[in-house]
Amino acid sequence: MKKFKVVIPEKRVEVVPCVWEIEAETKEDVQKMIDDGDFLDNAEYVETLDSVWGFEVEDYYYDQVEIEEEENA
Repeated sequence: MKKFKVVIPEKRVEVVPCVWEIEAETKEDVQKMIDDGDFLDNAEYVETLDSVWGFEVEDYYYDQVEIEEEENA
């Protein structure tokens, strides 16, 4: 038997926590902007934190597969 390395591109969906900063009078004002859909227009992106939830594979791209025979298997 021979050993092969197979690379299959995957489309992944990942949920990551993102940090934003915004100026407002109260937490309720911030929540209202979120509820009204205005938050991202007024907030400043700070950073993306590491995902603690991982990801889900949404699709595989079998038409773009790469197969190589392992030399020293």
